[in-house]
Amino acid sequence: MIRRAMPLALILLVGCARSEDASVVANSNELQPVERVRAPERDEVEIAIGEWREALQEDFAALEFGPTGAPPMFSMRCDERRGVLLQRHGTMPIGDLPMMLVTIGNDTRRLAVATAGGTIPMLRSALPPRDPLLETLAAGEAAITIRIGDAPPLVLPPSPAFAPFVARCAQAGTGPAPAPAAENEAAATPAASAPAAGR
Repeated sequence: MIRRAMPLALILLVGCARSEDASVVANSNELQPVERVRAPERDEVEIAIGEWREALQEDFAALEFGPTGAPPMFSMRCDERRGVLLQRHGTMPIGDLPMMLVTIGNDTRRLAVATAGGTIPMLRSALPPRDPLLETLAAGEAAITIRIGDAPPLVLPPSPAFAPFVARCAQAGTGPAPAPAAENEAAATPAASAPAAGR
């Protein structure tokens, strides 16, 4: 009788030991701190080194960004339509032109780009007047992030110079107005003939 009871007692002891070990592991897991992982984009993106400076491009007011004494990496220029041109300098992709993704604060725009001639290659997009993104830009509180194709994003610091620049563009920049593109030309409206004078 005693011999039969001993194996049963050993089984009960082993079971109790295993349950205690399991409770210790569970308790230790509960005490482990939870690590918060940030989005990789925020970890990788850094604000570019340089400064904003006023300039004149083709008789239009402009703001250029880049290291002191070096050609600009990016610039904004007033256009003849009272909007703002966004220009990425030194970039010329091979093949089809990509889109320019512009993010300022919580606002984002996907803009078509065109190449601009000159000694330094440039991709150019346009923001029309009264675009809400211009209001966000003028506030000068958020960084500007420029993404073009697969190239690394360019993050530009905000500046108090944005507000007067946007206001100047809205007041009509200087310089000659270019001829409208053929596809944008509106059909000419024939002038109304003056009423014949009564006889």
